Amino acid sequence: MIEFYNVENEQQNKAIIKLGLTIRKIREESTDFSQDKLALEVDLSENQIRRIEKGQTNPTIKTLLKIAKALNVDIKDLFG
Repeated sequence: MIEFYNVENEQQNKAIIKLGLTIRKIREESTDFSQDKLALEVDLSENQIRRIEKGQTNPTIKTLLKIAKALNVDIKDLFG
């Protein structure tokens, strides 16, 4: 049971990191948004955006919808 949990947890962490990297890539390649400007657009702190992009936090669906809208992409695009 513990091994299963560790594998599941590792998979979740990898997915969160990939999500953050994809958000950063879209932000940098498709917009002129800095992390600060994106934060203002989605009503989050710059630190929260930084943590999302580094995969250090698991954003809610609501937050992901706001980010997708600000980046002018569909939410599914954030998942690579």
